[in-house]
Amino acid sequence: MKTHVTVIPSDGIISVDGEVLFLDGITSETFHALQWHSDAGHVEPGDGLPNEELSADDYEERVAPFVALWEEEKERLTTEAAAAEEAYNSLENVKARKLTAIDAETSAAILAGFECEATPPDTGVPELLHFSYDEFDQQNFADAALSMQLVATSGDIPTSTPWNAYRGHTADSKGELVILNLTAETFLPIYAAALNHKATQMAIGGQRKAAVAAAQTVEDVEAI
Repeated sequence: MKTHVTVIPSDGIISVDGEVLFLDGITSETFHALQWHSDAGHVEPGDGLPNEELSADDYEERVAPFVALWEEEKERLTTEAAAAEEAYNSLENVKARKLTAIDAETSAAILAGFECEATPPDTGVPELLHFSYDEFDQQNFADAALSMQLVATSGDIPTSTPWNAYRGHTADSKGELVILNLTAETFLPIYAAALNHKATQMAIGGQRKAAVAAAQTVEDVEAI
């Protein structure tokens, strides 16, 4: 015998010991509500009619059928949840989520930028500086590379370009802005470093994705 049972047919509600489930199958019941607590309860007919009192002798006939419906639905939901969890944690789905994560991590690593030696005009001394490589700056690199190529054939193309770099860059700080003035000669090694940075990160991502494809267990995938 359950301790607390509430049935509200109009809302499809059966609550057993505080856990509410919704069952469309009880909406055809004609009473407003049934309440059971410990060893007694009542049925509320609704429409202003007086409650019908229930005793322990009424439990099996009046209350237990609703409890049985609740238990059946709870078992169905539990089985359904277990099947969904099993599917979610299947090797195929774990691999798919890992591949998505690797793509995102590879993109983030590319967009995070790279380090390359350059000579700031404020010191005149070569030093390792950080260069941004977000989507905007990737386009800037491509545009600058094209303009440097066109310098030899057109007098209208600038022979140098200002470029932002950062001194003392860390994961938590962008660092101190350093404005370089790059010519075709000084731009080329930085452009090469940018291309190598992107290629390296893509190669790392590709290797990780190949390892995911070859993995035989969920544990192997999670370790990649």
